[in-house]
Amino acid sequence: MEYIAVFDVGTSAIKGLLIQKDGRIFEERSAVIHTYKGKHGEKEQNPEEWWTGMMSITRGWFEEKNIPPESVKAVTFSGQMENVILIREGENTERAILYSDMRAEEEASWIQRERSDLPDITANAVSASTPLAKLLWLNKREKKPASVVFSAKDYLIYKLTGVITTDSVTGATTGMMDIQTRTWHPGILESFGIDHFTLPALLSPNDAAGNVLPSGNSGFHANTPVLCGAGDAGASTMGAGAIHDGDSYFYIGTTGWAAAPTKSHSPKTTGVFTLAHVIQNMNISIAPLLNAGNVYEWTKNTFMPESSYETFENTISQSKPGAGGLVFLPYIHGERFPVQDSNAKGIYFGIQANTSQADFMRASLEGICYSLRHIAETIIEAKEGKIILIGGGAKSKSWCQILADITNKTVSVPENSEYLPAVGIASTAFLYLGWVKDARQFVDSYITCLQADIYRPNQKNTNVYEIRYKQYVKLYPRTRDI
Repeated sequence: MEYIAVFDVGTSAIKGLLIQKDGRIFEERSAVIHTYKGKHGEKEQNPEEWWTGMMSITRGWFEEKNIPPESVKAVTFSGQMENVILIREGENTERAILYSDMRAEEEASWIQRERSDLPDITANAVSASTPLAKLLWLNKREKKPASVVFSAKDYLIYKLTGVITTDSVTGATTGMMDIQTRTWHPGILESFGIDHFTLPALLSPNDAAGNVLPSGNSGFHANTPVLCGAGDAGASTMGAGAIHDGDSYFYIGTTGWAAAPTKSHSPKTTGVFTLAHVIQNMNISIAPLLNAGNVYEWTKNTFMPESSYETFENTISQSKPGAGGLVFLPYIHGERFPVQDSNAKGIYFGIQANTSQADFMRASLEGICYSLRHIAETIIEAKEGKIILIGGGAKSKSWCQILADITNKTVSVPENSEYLPAVGIASTAFLYLGWVKDARQFVDSYITCLQADIYRPNQKNTNVYEIRYKQYVKLYPRTRDI
């Protein structure tokens, strides 16, 4: 048997999959990742925890399951983007600054004023989450040389191969890549006086970054090819089978987004990113939100911490659509889109004497779906068609039905939805090994053929949600300055 090893480094866990040549998942394991949160919105992770998590997964394969290491023909990756990870040879790795860390607001504002031309080059506005702004923040505190990478998976590639690289999907989020040429903008670091940082080699997701080092302790056979892979948005877009104009999907994990392939490379509405697609000559229009599955978890832990998820879901169903008039603004972690406000707060509006616990819980899920509808109306031009939903949040049947009712669109959830980003980026290894001839064949053979759960909108519920959605849209502007 021959396998592809795929690792997907998320916010809360790293997943490892062994995928067979027929596209089926043979083995799946995961390891928990911890996030360190500071008093002023700092969010960091220890890259060495990504590495030890990966090794715990490979030990499970090669030692516990006795899978021959030589049966793994290639390794590829996906991971969170917009990180800043410093690499200094011979020194302990510092904590990575995460995508959701907003400490660089002052630096981002300065870049916006001084380099108003950058969005025309990168296709993206600079914000506090942009790695360029974070590098300027670091520069104010220490001017020590370091190589820098921008996706969690880049660090694992470095540990496996010794190569310092990133992919063009991730590169598009940094504020430093020319979206048309998919190269670093010439002199970008020098122009900001931060050329003591060294940018990584910029590769296509389908390129080989290197081979597994003979001296490594990952468990993989020495010289196994290691693909560059792609940041999570690129992997998820492939996993959703979204490779043509007109395709679109939602991803719901700890955080989430709505996305659609596009040939445009022009800057979009503030808060909407244009990323390079895994597919050459295509880009991805994507609007991220910080509040998704983490709000689902917060709701359960707040209202029913000792209950099972099944009991939690059953309790939600006791509240009618519209949550008894309760509307929830889900910005408990600030937000990136549809509003750009790191200080935004969550709000329950419309509490009455008869508001029940189930109403609070249902309102939380409805609030996330209102947010998803809001961003979809910004980036998805087609009014017709279904919504493809992937990610761990798709396991919640109540959430899926609420999304269908609020958007008034059929929601399609492919089987093994939570693994589809990893399956999608496996396409890079399948192409490298010649197991498929192109991305279209991969999507047709392993993505669009999957069985799916279908959730159709209930028109009665949709009418209720139209009223509530209008309240939701007004809520943030009315309460922003309180």
